[in-house]
Amino acid sequence: MARMNIILIGILVVMFTSAAVYAYVGYSGNSDLSAHYMTEQKWSDSTCGGCHIGVYSDVELSSHVEQDLKKWAPFMEFGVDIDSLDDETRVITYGQVHPGGGYMADHGVSVDCMICHDQVSGYDFQARSEKIATGNFADANEAAIEEQREKLQQHPIYVASYALDVLTPLPVVMEVHDHIFGSPKREMCGTSCHVNDIATTAVTWASADEAAYDVHASLKCQDCHTTTDHNIGGTTVLSSEGHVMTQSGVKDCASSGCHEGISHGPMVDAHLTSVSCEACHIPALPGSDITGYPVVEEFSWDSGVREDIIHETEFKPTIAWSRGTYQDMLPTVQERKDDSVLKPFNVITGTWWDKGLDPQVVADPDNSSAIGDPIPPAYVLKADADGDGVVTREEMRALDLNMDGTSDYPNAVLRNVTMYYQVSHNVASTSTGLGEPLECADCHGSTATAIDWVALGYGKDPAETDPPTDFTTMRTDVTRKGERPTEVEREPAFRGILSNILGR
Repeated sequence: MARMNIILIGILVVMFTSAAVYAYVGYSGNSDLSAHYMTEQKWSDSTCGGCHIGVYSDVELSSHVEQDLKKWAPFMEFGVDIDSLDDETRVITYGQVHPGGGYMADHGVSVDCMICHDQVSGYDFQARSEKIATGNFADANEAAIEEQREKLQQHPIYVASYALDVLTPLPVVMEVHDHIFGSPKREMCGTSCHVNDIATTAVTWASADEAAYDVHASLKCQDCHTTTDHNIGGTTVLSSEGHVMTQSGVKDCASSGCHEGISHGPMVDAHLTSVSCEACHIPALPGSDITGYPVVEEFSWDSGVREDIIHETEFKPTIAWSRGTYQDMLPTVQERKDDSVLKPFNVITGTWWDKGLDPQVVADPDNSSAIGDPIPPAYVLKADADGDGVVTREEMRALDLNMDGTSDYPNAVLRNVTMYYQVSHNVASTSTGLGEPLECADCHGSTATAIDWVALGYGKDPAETDPPTDFTTMRTDVTRKGERPTEVEREPAFRGILSNILGR
């Protein structure tokens, strides 16, 4: 027995000594442990692949790496057709919000797991972006934690994880591991890669007070955006022919664990086949004073330099029909189809020059949803022959860059398009948000201001009655699954009949 105790004590001494040594070399920045704990920022099949089997392949094939950039969109940097950019310019322009791998790998920028999974705020996204913007691709990932590497390696949770790798089984290691590299944090998504969404959809995820404007502010993005094999779900994507290219990967509000079983009463529930929850629960959108970034109302490339008019303060979204987002069309207003639902939008008017080659654009430049053939703003600038800062149609059509005596854009037209950008965040409740969710009177009756029924294709309010109904007296009640409906107090039927007979 004594011999067994000695053996056990010896094993414990060896284990704890190994753990101490392991913690020390990790603390000191050992290169092998740097690879294991991602501070070297390179995937290793031996150190990472041992636990994360097949993950690297999933990441390489994910939509965040294999980004399907639109051919052209009004808000694209420089307002140019992406096919007109040389490879390096494309990487400099759009690679700043790319996690690495894919087309970035050809320029020495591999997948950087820390860009999404860092949990201790040691990742400098801006430093990485600046390297890419200047064409220094090889040092981009390194720059992101160059200043923080030593601090990260000496972080108490890192040191504990080094030691626990020797002492404990995998489940305990993972408990520590997730505090270092867990699922993506909302802040990483919102304040880094997706901060540009603020311009079109007025999201508040870059605001320190987001919880005051969105009831979902405490959730992680992937709580709603379902993720499979590193593919993060988004909105339904359609083609111009109407085919569904990508099904929605966002949880339905009525999903299990969300708002399953909630009822707003039979009248309101009947609306849900054609009215989205967001239509009522996003009654207002924040302006730039809240988001901290410009929320665009209008923009124009007409002079070759983009000029914006922004929403300074809060404003109302526009409720319109939606089937999803079109990949190869401008986001103009959609007509109602069998599967359309009403959703809220930020409506933005955009102006730019087009070559005038697409018959749809020529026929109706301001209302056509065709992308057409936008003229690069750099060429628009050169068309300003008199240098007054205003490019006229005559100047644009007279432009002859190669001096061959033939106009480059003889059919040029100036487009002025109203575009609808769907919003899904800033969801309000009775205690959170810029306003309370819409009630019946906000959409129906003489007090309605939230919706334009004629614009939606109705001749008038479909709930209009004669004599008019007073919708201001109607309130929406919420009943949760398992709760008894609100009881209505009324006089017993027999007593009411008896009173009528007796004339009382």
